[in-house]
Amino acid sequence: MAGIYTIIICAILAIGVFWQILPTLADSNSQPAKVRSEVVNLTGTVRKLAVEGTCYQLDSDDGKKYELMGKFPKIAGKRVQVRGIIATDTVTICQVGQPVRVKSVRVVK
Repeated sequence: MAGIYTIIICAILAIGVFWQILPTLADSNSQPAKVRSEVVNLTGTVRKLAVEGTCYQLDSDDGKKYELMGKFPKIAGKRVQVRGIIATDTVTICQVGQPVRVKSVRVVK
């Protein structure tokens, strides 16, 4: 008889736990929040790094470091202005700064 009471108490506890997490399970089907892309104009010097192959980094004038991604002229040592999009949804192999998807590069003096 004690075994029946143990089973009933365990069932009531399980229902109570499930009841508490039910709202969380219901929200799991909602769409993830969209990441807003931020277009930036950066000025600095391009560095070629021998990290995990070859990585290109922009040492910006404000002291921050950005990893340059995409198709762009590989002009290490040049001072440039980069127009691009901050990639907040990306993890890179190089991990040498905030990733930026390059849209255009212009050499400046």
